[in-house]
Amino acid sequence: MDRKSLIAIALCVLILLAYPFILRMFGLDRFLPQPPRPAAVDTTRRTGSADTARASATSTALAQSGMVAMKGAGVAPAAPSLTAGGPLHAEAPVMERTVAIETPLYRAEFSNHGARLLAVELKRYASAHGAHSQDGRAVPVRSGQVVPPGDRVTLAGGPSLAIDLGSDTSRVALDALVYAVSESLDAAGDVRALTFTARDNSGFTIRQTWRVRPDSYALDLEVEMHGVPSAWRVSDYSLTTRSWPAFSEADPMVDTRSLRTTGLVGSDLHRAPAASLHHGSKRFEGNAAFAAVETRYFMGAVVAIRAETRATVAAAEARTLTAEERALLPANAPPVADVAVGSLVVAIPGETSPINRFLVYFGPNQYSALERLHVQLERAVDLGWIWIRPFSIVLLRLMVWLNALLPNYGVTIVLLATIVRLLLHPLNMMSIKSMRAMQRLQPEMERIKEKLKHDAQAMNNAVMALYRDNKVNPAGGCLPMVIQMPLFFALYSVLWNAIELRQAPFVAWIHDLSAPDKLFTVFGFPIRLLPLLMAGSGFLTQRMTPTDPRQASSMYMMNAVMVVFFYNLPSGLVLYWTVMNLLTALQQWLALRDDHVVLVTAPPDRASAKVARRAASK
Repeated sequence: MDRKSLIAIALCVLILLAYPFILRMFGLDRFLPQPPRPAAVDTTRRTGSADTARASATSTALAQSGMVAMKGAGVAPAAPSLTAGGPLHAEAPVMERTVAIETPLYRAEFSNHGARLLAVELKRYASAHGAHSQDGRAVPVRSGQVVPPGDRVTLAGGPSLAIDLGSDTSRVALDALVYAVSESLDAAGDVRALTFTARDNSGFTIRQTWRVRPDSYALDLEVEMHGVPSAWRVSDYSLTTRSWPAFSEADPMVDTRSLRTTGLVGSDLHRAPAASLHHGSKRFEGNAAFAAVETRYFMGAVVAIRAETRATVAAAEARTLTAEERALLPANAPPVADVAVGSLVVAIPGETSPINRFLVYFGPNQYSALERLHVQLERAVDLGWIWIRPFSIVLLRLMVWLNALLPNYGVTIVLLATIVRLLLHPLNMMSIKSMRAMQRLQPEMERIKEKLKHDAQAMNNAVMALYRDNKVNPAGGCLPMVIQMPLFFALYSVLWNAIELRQAPFVAWIHDLSAPDKLFTVFGFPIRLLPLLMAGSGFLTQRMTPTDPRQASSMYMMNAVMVVFFYNLPSGLVLYWTVMNLLTALQQWLALRDDHVVLVTAPPDRASAKVARRAASK
């Protein structure tokens, strides 16, 4: 084995050792094992004991009395009374009552305790670990059809949305409040609005009104406050969203690693992975537009429509996994899960304008649906860096349009790869021909370097003359590749994050283009055919590419490294790369078929004559 092959093998080993750092560089750290998490509070939603103590010490007691409303659109009952002067708890136990809003898209459940939004069940999205799923494969349901109960994705943050007085360390939790509830019904008897009301003896009144938007996952929320006593020493309140157990995807670990908070303050978008918030919350001051929590495919967000916002706060909590949830994870997985917490901090409204308006969204991370809301919420969809997003948006829309013509996203990806390759065909051919020309010049360049190795300037002049005589641009092979990089990153972002590919089947064993394919397992190790087919297409491309025989072994080794990188990536991405390899092989064949260029070499003595003349002049 020659020296270059040994160097190539050493480089491949180095790449494998640097695997975690390379993954982090390209934003693929979701595939790395996560560090152990701190001990968790064994509740779905945690209000820290420190927060409770601070609330007890700095706030008046809020207790309530009164009956909750009966279902109907009639006159609301008397609102509960809150008694000042003690810790935050109800004077007497009051049974919790839940009420729901149901539409063709979702079922949202609320509690009269704290007027919390407890959970949102999405009727048209199936969980990979539902009642009837098998081995991480969701119950098959056609796009747009209703998923059977028990198999639906449920965004249950325990609670998913809560309103509390204050913010950060001065937050006063209102989960002990028991609200009166009144419902407004439409002609069909379906709930179209919910109103939660509570007041105390000091004159403080809070009212929350939730209204349905037809054919949308968004809800309109009005928050009305009157008479906040100055003794409570609060000047703002918080609308807090919490994430849900990340067990709706085939690989819960990947879903968990994508968990993050997102906030838009001014024109700046702030993303914070939940795993990075264990050591403390992050507050972003300014005119905040929205605060959200996200996984790879779903989002819970609160957007300010008419309110004086002050900041967003990103935080994380920990939740103990149940025995059923732990059974879905690897044996070495930690027994706790992250909970992302995003808060929108809003100033207490004045008495002259006591109503603030918000939009609350719990649903899919679908760019087109979020864009139609016209509240900038589509910016939360991760489509790459800011300079990549325009390319990503165009490619996403093209992909959706192609799928409308041919309703199979696997075929759509093949067509998308072909269209991109056709658009870039002139650049690719230029690159291939330039690299081929450079390869033809290599022996002549080696001869010049050997003859003029003691005169660097003469050697450079001779090499540039060789390029000029053969009309070869040394950067011609790299420049087209650099121009294509934005499209490559954009396609990666689209194929990784587009919810349209979630649980989208292709052919045969490829049941979900958003997850790695799997033929079978051997001693617990999954055997994936698509990465092996990708390796075969890469081998074909290399066979079609004329290379120095001394470099062949390193090229084949790099192909093996690519298999390692792509083995656990979504099958949609691997399919795209496989098609691109095949199209590249075709372009290589076309370039070689027309490769009849005559090499123009310098006279054997030209370089020597130049050296001799320079020596004589000295």
